[in-house]
Amino acid sequence: MLKGEVTILLTTHYLEEVESLTFAFAILFGFQWSARVVVGIAVILSTALMYTAIGLLCGTLVSDKAVGGICGAMLTTVSFILSGLTIPLTVMGHAFQTIAQTLPFYHAAQMANAAIAGDYGRI
Repeated sequence: MLKGEVTILLTTHYLEEVESLTFAFAILFGFQWSARVVVGIAVILSTALMYTAIGLLCGTLVSDKAVGGICGAMLTTVSFILSGLTIPLTVMGHAFQTIAQTLPFYHAAQMANAAIAGDYGRI
């Protein structure tokens, strides 16, 4: 097994555990379990694979020492701010809204929201 394959397997396994814990705690705090949760998990898994692919791409473009600082920190910060989950895009300027809607993070977050809401047409 190659180093990249191990990274993908470990990352995907880790993200599956995080998803399970997230939904478990949501259920503890009153979130109702339904088929929408299963669809939400499927959507989040596809998003997790996208994030893994972006990380592997960054790992091939820069050295192993730079990938954690440059790609890891930048990817986390950009996806955190421009996904529209923590800061609504409506409060951002037009330039940031355009950038956010160009990147895949915003659309991945909207897919997960649509899946949990049961609005399957938006996925």
